[in-house]
Amino acid sequence: MKDTPQYYGTLSRFFHWLMAAMFAFMLCTAAMWNINEKYYSLMGYHKSVGFLLLVLVALRLVWALVNWHNRPHGSLAVKLGHAALYLLMAAVPVIAMIRQYGSARGDLEVFGITVMNKIEQPIEWMTQLGNAAHGKLAYLLFVLAFGHIAMAMLHQLHGEKIINRMAGK
Repeated sequence: MKDTPQYYGTLSRFFHWLMAAMFAFMLCTAAMWNINEKYYSLMGYHKSVGFLLLVLVALRLVWALVNWHNRPHGSLAVKLGHAALYLLMAAVPVIAMIRQYGSARGDLEVFGITVMNKIEQPIEWMTQLGNAAHGKLAYLLFVLAFGHIAMAMLHQLHGEKIINRMAGK
């Protein structure tokens, strides 16, 4: 279950691959409604999965800190890249929630459960922040994620077995 210097443990791998699939879903839903407004009906699922991702980021961060000394070692570039990914994985949904709250358009529901009630009057700076930053930071997150994938593949090709660490091999 715990991480070792050679491999990530079961829980770390579970978090990693579950969140990767959820972020892929987020990218696909956002792309779909940007291409065709008829897919805007996916927004409720996008918000629900985004909220769950924020919870998973927090849990994953706690687990990473608990396993700090057991985790596979990496260079400063690896550590900075992972720190940037974690920062964006938290910031993107937090900014979306700020925008949702400030918009006064409705409750934030996660799969039908209200987690944040709407307010009566909009708060302009919150909606401006969300409108200005959520999408741009999400795209930056996906660029970094694709870079993360590319670097893992490159290291694997150079015989460093990086992908094996997260695949449990």
